[in-house]
Amino acid sequence: MAIVLPLLLYVMFGVAEFGQYFYIQSAFLAAARDAARAAELHYAVQADPGTAATHTLATANVTFNSSWMTITDQTTGNTVSDVSTVSVGDTLVVGIVATYAQIPNAFEPLTQLTGVGIGTAKLCSGYCTVIKQ
Repeated sequence: MAIVLPLLLYVMFGVAEFGQYFYIQSAFLAAARDAARAAELHYAVQADPGTAATHTLATANVTFNSSWMTITDQTTGNTVSDVSTVSVGDTLVVGIVATYAQIPNAFEPLTQLTGVGIGTAKLCSGYCTVIKQ
């Protein structure tokens, strides 16, 4: 029992930590998709993509930070700060990227117990490409 219990706990904590990482990764993909949908509309304003990403990530208990999101106009090659200025027909790429260490409320039992786990540099990211309507 003394040999098996620690191994079993490491496996359980590892499954919990990696499971949450993949759940958050999936939430980032969904947030990028929702932000892109908000940005592509012809009546979209500057705050719409961030608001959409905030609501989507809130379902995964992740507090959105606006510095994680970048919107690029592939047609012109410029970074977009206000989606209302993008011309109709331009291709937008919405990216949401953060390291696992930047995510508040991240559950890291294996890392706290052993010092080994997901790690601070592992990226959570989501990208979506749309055409401005």
